Amino acid sequence: MKMQKVLTGLVITFLLFVTTIFSVIPAYAQNPLLPDDPNQSWTPPDDGGEPFMPAGVESKSASSYYPPPPPGTMPSIQNAYFLDESGQRRTQFGNETFYLVIQVNSPGYFYLAEYYPMDSRLSPHWLIYRHRLNCAGSWTFGPFYPTSDEPAGQHIWKMWLYASGAWTQRVANFNYQPPYPYPPYPYPAPDPVTSPAPSGWGSVQVLVVSVLVGVLGITVGMLISGRRRYAAK
Repeated sequence: MKMQKVLTGLVITFLLFVTTIFSVIPAYAQNPLLPDDPNQSWTPPDDGGEPFMPAGVESKSASSYYPPPPPGTMPSIQNAYFLDESGQRRTQFGNETFYLVIQVNSPGYFYLAEYYPMDSRLSPHWLIYRHRLNCAGSWTFGPFYPTSDEPAGQHIWKMWLYASGAWTQRVANFNYQPPYPYPPYPYPAPDPVTSPAPSGWGSVQVLVVSVLVGVLGITVGMLISGRRRYAAK
């Protein structure tokens, strides 16, 4: 009888431990997949996801202070264009560095995605995800570089700004025409993003569950064995 009480206590302790583990281990957030059509009416989730910006890319505000917008102001990306290394506006680039300049009327969270030429059959990807702009005004992002396998043709950069519970979006285009096959610059291309099913478990969670199931099996086996010995007496 004493053995049965001990084993019952172990089972209860084990179940409490499992509950604690799953209340502590988070479900790892993934940035959402982009729609295939840049013209589709779509916005990222209002919150969540992993803030992201390519290595070496910086954001700089043209002014350290900008008057805050009046209450009730809807966010707007008022302008967006590209600059070359010398600061000249361009709509076509070869194998060279370039920058994106935007003008916003409100602080908020900035998102940027790249859509490749349609005949390349490449999927769109995030360039910047949920980057905080702490003031309104003009912002410059860069430097950006072409990849070693950058497809020639029109590239669409779609951007979103989230502020005061509202979204705004804008599109800027440039044409990439390399003068020779491979660019001389290394470019920190983003890692491919996989989107597991909602509420999917990470590898850490799977490992913990495997260990806990094994411990539970051993505990239940001991409980059954103890009951048989007690019945035999």
